[in-house]
Amino acid sequence: MKELIDETILKIGLENNKGENLSLKLNIDNPWKDADGKEYSNEFIKNEIIEYVELGGKIYVGTDSMLFPDKCNFAAVIAFHDRDLNIARYYYKKIKSKSLSYRELQTKILEEVSLAIKVAQFVLNVCPKADVELHIDIGTNKKINATAKFFKMIHGWVTGTGFDLKVKPNSWASSLADSHTKRK
Repeated sequence: MKELIDETILKIGLENNKGENLSLKLNIDNPWKDADGKEYSNEFIKNEIIEYVELGGKIYVGTDSMLFPDKCNFAAVIAFHDRDLNIARYYYKKIKSKSLSYRELQTKILEEVSLAIKVAQFVLNVCPKADVELHIDIGTNKKINATAKFFKMIHGWVTGTGFDLKVKPNSWASSLADSHTKRK
């Protein structure tokens, strides 16, 4: 059962080996953007979520990140896609962090998952009856995916919060997020 998570739980984040909290904040003041870069307010996104859910659509949340020498870019996507309703659009937020701790793959991937859960929780806070599926940019084949070793942990975390999980090659919403991490 998907229960609304208390706001204080959403603020609990990862710590690096120095005890510094790494948890990214989903800044409500930052606008959401569409694929073309047009900005939208949180109120607009909330209305989009409510209208889409009332039509019976499932909401897809995807995240990804890109490490640069001096920072790490994260992107989170809320996607609306339904062939029967002829709907296909998404909105994203980009978050930049200067923490060098994200050079460690596990820390970076867990932050992506944490961000996806926060966005999914945002969706549920707006519309508790929403059907939300998380798309995480990890694989399951240990021979070709360095992130596959984290699959069981991430699967348990995401499904334990009540969300469905999709991973490579079925995590298309994380691919949408990927396209917004590349630019410095």
